[in-house]
Amino acid sequence: MPRQEIQVRNPSSTQTGHARIVLIFLTLLNILNFADRFLMQGFAIDMIHDLHLSNLEFTLLTGFVFTTFYTVMGLCMGALADRVHRPRLIAIGIFSWSALTAATGLATNFAQLGLARMFTGVGEATLTPAALGLLGDRFNSQQRGFAAGFYYLGAPIGIGAAFIIAGTLGAAIGWRHCFFSLGAIGVILTGLLFLLREPRHEQGMPGDVAQRPVSAVFAEVWQALRASPALCLLILGGVLVIFAQGAFVLDQLWLVEERHLNRQYAQRLAGAMFVAGGVLGALLGGYLADLLQTRRAGGRLWFLAYIYMIGVPIGYVYRLLDTTGMAFYICMFIGSMMITIGYGPLFASLQDLVPAQLRSTMTGFMILCMTLFGTSLGNVAVGWLTDVFWAAAYSTPITRAVMLGMTPWLLAIPCFMMAARMMERKTT
Repeated sequence: MPRQEIQVRNPSSTQTGHARIVLIFLTLLNILNFADRFLMQGFAIDMIHDLHLSNLEFTLLTGFVFTTFYTVMGLCMGALADRVHRPRLIAIGIFSWSALTAATGLATNFAQLGLARMFTGVGEATLTPAALGLLGDRFNSQQRGFAAGFYYLGAPIGIGAAFIIAGTLGAAIGWRHCFFSLGAIGVILTGLLFLLREPRHEQGMPGDVAQRPVSAVFAEVWQALRASPALCLLILGGVLVIFAQGAFVLDQLWLVEERHLNRQYAQRLAGAMFVAGGVLGALLGGYLADLLQTRRAGGRLWFLAYIYMIGVPIGYVYRLLDTTGMAFYICMFIGSMMITIGYGPLFASLQDLVPAQLRSTMTGFMILCMTLFGTSLGNVAVGWLTDVFWAAAYSTPITRAVMLGMTPWLLAIPCFMMAARMMERKTT
């Protein structure tokens, strides 16, 4: 089946203001998305204690149980988003995940919490594939790195907010009421999505493209992957990076049990670092990657390779430092930057490598690969390794487990280099 590529017109200057409003609103929704998702990590100690969970059970809940359904449904929702009114699809997803976030506060055991997390993942799967597809239509190719990076401010702000809520509001009202409150906020925001317009209607995408069967969409995805080794390397590199980041799921326990910080101080510190370092990383990553892209083909991918060559070794040093020195906090800040600095370049490169009518579907596919084979396996690996090292009576089992789990991050660097060279050869 030949691929039918549709060229969507770049937004004119008169649409710039509306594009920015859409970007800000979608970023706010992504902040809520990550806050809901990481509130469990913020309350790791409380929930493990109250629900009598093992380290492996907790990492399963934050990793495999959530991400399996999140990623599989993300691919389906991406394919659906390429065919239907995307703001309305997002509205349905937000209402669903917010109601289930509130339901998380009612859980009393592993099974109940697992069911709530499972279906929360289904709801959250609607947001990013549809949102990045919308932004790909609203912003031109020179601005997509910044737009995707700005959208992924939702990660540091949302994750940071989750830890700050745990360390402040959680102490006052308890972890259950915090889940109730975040769920209520999401339900309220749902109505605003019906005010957003669908850019495909304005840009004249042909009806046979918007309404083509899902089987045809998946066939186009397979064809795009076969035709572009650079795209495959981009996705592989993303998986390796996110696997390493998935190893950070027990950081709260690490700060308290192995670095001996006060629990509430550790929660507030992690939240502040995620917000400050993560925001700077997301903005710098998008801006600098776009800047390098204007100077050479594959510039965003070269940026990823260079920045990780500098940042990943600092992550190893950080795990060995004592908390009494300033170097510990500097490395913690840089590590927070490294978590978000790649989101803009990764997803902007993806948008550039696929045709317009596949943006949401391919975003869903990349999220499936990164989350299922990256975050999920990284979470489970570090939980299992921690239990193994603890049983073997090592004094720092979490440190050892995380440092092993970070190794794939180094392997991502040659993936981005090779993909960048392929893009350069293609343009010469």
